[in-house]
Amino acid sequence: MLEKVLPAERPLFLGKERRPSAEPLLPHLSSANAAGVVAPSRPGRWTKVLAALLLLYGLATFGTSKRPFGWMASRRGAPVCEAEGLASPTIPRRDDQHRVVVRVRPASADEPRLRNPDNTVLPQAFHPLLTAENARLFSRHSSALPLASGHPKNCITPASHSLPILPKLESSAHDPEVFFAISTSPERAVKYAPVWRHFMLAPQPTTPALDDIRGRPRPPTAPGCVVTDAQGANDGKGQAMANAEFRRQGLSCIMRDSSRVGERYEMRVLGLIKDAWQESERRRWQDGASLVEWFVFGDDDTWWTDPVMLRQLLAGYDSREELILGTFSETRGNFDMFGRIAFGGGGIVISRSLVRKMQGMLDKCAERFAHIFGGDGLISECAAWTRNVPLDQLVEEVPAMRQMDIRGDATGYFTAGTAPFLSLHHWSSWLDVFPGIDAFKAIDLLSSAASAVGGPNFLRRWIFDEGRVAWTVGHSIAVHREALTPEDLTRIEWTWSEHPPRRESRRALAEGEEKLTYYLTSVERLSSDLVLFKHTCSHPSVQSGLREIDVMWNTRSESPTWQDRWLPGWNAAADVARGRAFEREKVKRRVEYAA
Repeated sequence: MLEKVLPAERPLFLGKERRPSAEPLLPHLSSANAAGVVAPSRPGRWTKVLAALLLLYGLATFGTSKRPFGWMASRRGAPVCEAEGLASPTIPRRDDQHRVVVRVRPASADEPRLRNPDNTVLPQAFHPLLTAENARLFSRHSSALPLASGHPKNCITPASHSLPILPKLESSAHDPEVFFAISTSPERAVKYAPVWRHFMLAPQPTTPALDDIRGRPRPPTAPGCVVTDAQGANDGKGQAMANAEFRRQGLSCIMRDSSRVGERYEMRVLGLIKDAWQESERRRWQDGASLVEWFVFGDDDTWWTDPVMLRQLLAGYDSREELILGTFSETRGNFDMFGRIAFGGGGIVISRSLVRKMQGMLDKCAERFAHIFGGDGLISECAAWTRNVPLDQLVEEVPAMRQMDIRGDATGYFTAGTAPFLSLHHWSSWLDVFPGIDAFKAIDLLSSAASAVGGPNFLRRWIFDEGRVAWTVGHSIAVHREALTPEDLTRIEWTWSEHPPRRESRRALAEGEEKLTYYLTSVERLSSDLVLFKHTCSHPSVQSGLREIDVMWNTRSESPTWQDRWLPGWNAAADVARGRAFEREKVKRRVEYAA
C-alpha cells in the first residue's frame, strides 16, 4: 500500500558538468517558432452587441445555477450537466434505465481520515439503486430502472462519495533521469512501441528546468532508450523499420545489434548493461542529454503504470550507491525455483554507480555464469558478484513492481487491493486483463485509467455496502451476493489456472451466481478535472436490468471561487503558482512503497 509521504532528502549525483545542447535530443521536441506580431483590430459594432448579449445572459443565469456561466465550462469540454456536478443523459434516453452513476471527489481536509481506507469495509451504499437491486440481480429478475426526472435538461444526479484520494503526481525538473533498455526482435519492437509511449514520452514538469548557460526554460526530453536485436541476426532492414516506428511514435529510442551479437540470448541480455551505458553517455556528451541516474531493464511487454511515480520512487534513493531494485515472482513455484533474483518482467532498476562498476566485469561474468538460464538471472548474478554480496541479499524488493507469472484470468489479482501497481508483466500473452477483451485494447484502457487518476490511486480498492460492492479504481466494480468478510479482503481471489500464489488465497467466486462484475469499458475525459469511467457487465442475467455503472472522477473544487464562476480561464496563473509551490514541497518528500 502506498503509505503516508515521509520527509526525505533528494539524492545528489556525481559527474562532470553537463554540456547543454543548442538542439533537443529529438526533432519532435523542438519548440515552435515565435509567431509574427499582428496589429490588433478594433472591435466592430456587431462584436460589441454580441459581447453585451453574453454579459446579459451571464447576469441572468447568475444566482439561478449552482455553477453560473456553466456554458463556459461546456465550451471548455464539460457538458452542462457535468458543469453542475451532475451527469449527462445518454442517447437514446432509454439507456439511462440500465445504468447508475456515482461521483467520487477528494475528501476535504476537515473530513475524518480512515486508516487503511481503501480496504476498509464501509457501511455506506455505493449507490442506493444498486443496493436496492442486489437481490433481483442474482434472482435473474432484474428490470429497467426508473428514469431521472425533475431536471430541465434531464441531468442525472449521481450518488456522491468523498474519499481520501491521493494527489496525482506531477513531474518535476528535479526528478532523476532514467534510461530504458530492452532486448527484443524488430517485429516485436514495432508491435510494442505504441504501448511504450505511455511511459517513454517526454515528461511535462510544472516547474521547467533552466538552461545552465542561458538561464532560459529548457524543453523536456523523452527518457533515453536503447533496444537491441534479441535475434542477433544482423537484421539491418528490421532495425531500420523499428527506428522509423520509434520516430513516428515520438520515442527517444534507437534499435541496433547487441554488443554481444552472435552469443546466446542470455548473453545478449547481459550485454544490455554495456549497451545502455554507452548509448546514454553518447547522448550526454554528443547530444547534450541529461546525466542518467537510473537504468531500467525490462521485457518488451513490461508496462509501467506511471512514469512519474517511478521517478519519484527513485528520488528516495541515492544513485551514487550500488543499488539494484526489483521484484520476485508472485507464484510460489517460480519463487522457490529461481529465488530472490531481480525478475526482468517486473523490471530491474540499477543505479548509475553499479552500472558503471559492472562495465569492467561483464566479460568475466559471461565466462563465470555461462550456465545460468535467463537473462535476468545472469544480470542478478553478475551484479551480486560485482558488489561482493550474496545473491539473496542483492535485490531491494519493491512490491509495487509485478512479475505476474500467472496464466489465464488475472482479474482476481487486479482486484486484490494490493495497490500501488508500478509495473505489470505478461499483459499481452499469459494474462486476461479483462475477459474477452483484446490485450492491446485492455492495456490501452489501463493506460488511460492510470493517466486519469494517477499511479497512487490506480487499482486501489474501495469496499461499500458492508462488503457487497468492491470498486477497484481503473479496472472493475464487483457486486457480491454475500458480503465479503475482513478475512476475505486479506486473501487474493484465485481466478487463474494453476500456479499457486505466494499470498494467501481464496477460491474464485462463480460469475452470475456469487458475483457480478462490471468491467471498465471506456475512459472519457470530460474536462481537465472530470473523468467518466464506464463499467459494463456482459452476463446475460443483467441485460434487461442494471448493465452499466459509471463513475465520475471529480477532482474539481466543491467551492469554486468567483473566478471559477465568472471567468474560469483567469485561474491559469494561480494554478501555475500552486503547482510550483507543490513542486517545492514535493522535493522534500519521499514516496514509500510497501506491501
